[in-house]
Amino acid sequence: MHDNAEIIDMAVPPKHKKKQAHFIKAWIRSPMKMGAVVPSSRFLARAMVQQIDSAQEGAVIELGAGTGVVTHELLKYGLPVKDIIIIEREPRLHALLKAQYPSVNILCADAAHLDEVLKKHGITKVNAIVSSLPLLSMPKALRGAIVSQMADAIKEDGRIIQFTYGPKSPIGRYLLEKCNLYGRRVKSVFVNMPPAHVWVYYRSL
Repeated sequence: MHDNAEIIDMAVPPKHKKKQAHFIKAWIRSPMKMGAVVPSSRFLARAMVQQIDSAQEGAVIELGAGTGVVTHELLKYGLPVKDIIIIEREPRLHALLKAQYPSVNILCADAAHLDEVLKKHGITKVNAIVSSLPLLSMPKALRGAIVSQMADAIKEDGRIIQFTYGPKSPIGRYLLEKCNLYGRRVKSVFVNMPPAHVWVYYRSL
């Protein structure tokens, strides 16, 4: 399933260069937790956000917000600000996001404790989880714990939106069966560097 590549301006504005510098520094400190050396493109972010059912009620949780590329697209998508919850574990990136989006609920927390975070903030209904987490570079146990918590959070009618750089599902068959999930690749973004694929997962009935 291939999509037509979009033409992009390769020049990087100064403000984006500054964000990339923050991202690269965070990657240097924790390369296995960041997953990529540069932030995702706005084209990938837009492709992910477009998978959200805006007519459905519930919180939209962003995991691994980085420099806010996906956050920006979430706000442009027209979702109620009160329904958007951003989770970023890297303190410097969290501070950057707070300064850039003061009206958004941005939490400095770890996706590995997603269930605790949702409980603490009284979030019982989740429309979608938009994840930029590097699942495939995580230890197997950590990946399993995070996917399990995401699956529990979306219940019967929510969805998990996850991108990956490879053609295969970033959630393997064993974990899909264990967490009662099924998914499909819905978009390939070839203008991203490196090219990326967007997957959407639902709970099996």
